[in-house]
Amino acid sequence: MANRALPGLTVEELTRELGSRTRAIETVKWLFAQWPLPERLPDALPTVSHRAWRPFIAKHGLVTPRIVERSVSEDGTTKYALELSGTSVETVRIPSKTRSTVCISSQAGCTRTCAFCATKELGFIRQLKAEEMVAQYLVARAEAPRHQSARNVVFMGMGEPFDNLDEVLRAVELLTQAPAPMLRAESVTVSTSGVLPGLRRFLAESKAALALSLNATTDEVREQVMPHNKTWPIAALLGELREDARRRRRPRDTFIEYVLFDGLNDSDEDADRLVRLLDGVPSRINLIPYNPYPGTSLKTPPEARVVRFYERVVKQGALCLVRWPRGREIAAACGQLVLAKEALGFQPL
Repeated sequence: MANRALPGLTVEELTRELGSRTRAIETVKWLFAQWPLPERLPDALPTVSHRAWRPFIAKHGLVTPRIVERSVSEDGTTKYALELSGTSVETVRIPSKTRSTVCISSQAGCTRTCAFCATKELGFIRQLKAEEMVAQYLVARAEAPRHQSARNVVFMGMGEPFDNLDEVLRAVELLTQAPAPMLRAESVTVSTSGVLPGLRRFLAESKAALALSLNATTDEVREQVMPHNKTWPIAALLGELREDARRRRRPRDTFIEYVLFDGLNDSDEDADRLVRLLDGVPSRINLIPYNPYPGTSLKTPPEARVVRFYERVVKQGALCLVRWPRGREIAAACGQLVLAKEALGFQPL
């Protein structure tokens, strides 16, 4: 715990460090009342004994991301390039009428090589700590208008969350704990490209929502865009979700993320197979027209093709939405998160 900085400590851990649950709660209240985060921990907190506080701040620091760049889309989507201990990552705030969703990164770069995702161009740089994930949320939260407060978090930024699952689970706990920020577990979504060991553990240990990036209806096509499908094929992933549903008295829905690529996975046959594949899996399908990045050979389907695919799925009784791109012109849309290594000082470890 000596190397764990705020906001990476739970109330229970703070209670042990500060010698009092009351002091721990007051510290958490103070921390999440900061808009924005200060550059460092203060020398004193009015509600915490200095005898406890001074040794604490000598041992623990505060993660304060530096905003390297901020890009704002016409629809209000904001992408942040943040520096965290010499490493840069991207975070996105997506506003709706009544709230904002913050898309946070779990890794700098990524351990996976999905063909459609720009982040793969960075390779893997390092794992992020839970406090660095929560700090991303706090940066975006501080800039959200009060009528669009940041009440949703999605682990859909840079990285594969299940390849850094210990820290992701800690971050989920920190985001949902009392007395702050107390996000609803259902309002925190963790997305995976399909890492079966992590999927099993997440289903057993977390109450957060789950999103599975499926993106194909056959193993042959999925292996083209997501090579690790050779290790964890479609049947194994969906079989685990079915088994989890059978174990639960109240099965929880899984968001099935399905990126549509022109001429690859957007046929009528794909729509029909998708519905059949999800039989017995409590799920909601999010159709995402592909967001291309420079150099990719994959293309976005025509809008009419997207609508036809959606209508065919819905007519067969599946719950489905089309997630039209947000922030595409600032490269903040799904699959577009990537940073210029030279400009922002990426140094692979």
